[in-house]
Amino acid sequence: MRDDSTWNRLTPEQCETLDEWLFEERLGYADALARAGKEFGLQASLSSIGRYYRRRAQERQVLELLKAQNAASELNDQPVKVDDLRKAAVKLLAKAALKWAVEKPEQLEEVASLTKILLWSEDNDIRRARLKLAEKYFHFEATAASIEELPQLRAYLDVVGDDASLNHEEKIKRVHAILFGWKRSKSDTVEPDKSRNGN
Repeated sequence: MRDDSTWNRLTPEQCETLDEWLFEERLGYADALARAGKEFGLQASLSSIGRYYRRRAQERQVLELLKAQNAASELNDQPVKVDDLRKAAVKLLAKAALKWAVEKPEQLEEVASLTKILLWSEDNDIRRARLKLAEKYFHFEATAASIEELPQLRAYLDVVGDDASLNHEEKIKRVHAILFGWKRSKSDTVEPDKSRNGN
């Protein structure tokens, strides 16, 4: 929209009224243009009000995003659990779907949409439960495997520790190789433990 556009001459109150016509009442361009001419005494073209609408739609979208960000920031600062909010949201959706089905049974699309959201939410709950179970199983398996290998690992470490032919640096390298399965490069240095005198 050009800087010299007719719509730039609107007062803030007139802009608010025009926005209400376009975004709340959802008037078409022609109807909004006729009403603006009648109430504000403005003469403009359909293409200019179209440009005005698109610009205001972008500005309103940015404003809504900022409001959502502020609301999210305030919510993040509250001592509220996400799981509790999720459960409450699902209950509200279920209540809305039930109310819609009873009061407006002819509007099946809206009821179907809410029902799909509820089913997706339940499906996500099942996935989360499976993931938690898989994590517990993984930790259990890892713990069980490590317990079985502990005696052998302890024996390896004892052999390295008791080997008088190795200095402290060499013992560290051997321990690293046993624990992590890799050899440190020559550039890797470890300060020797002088209190152990190389043992």
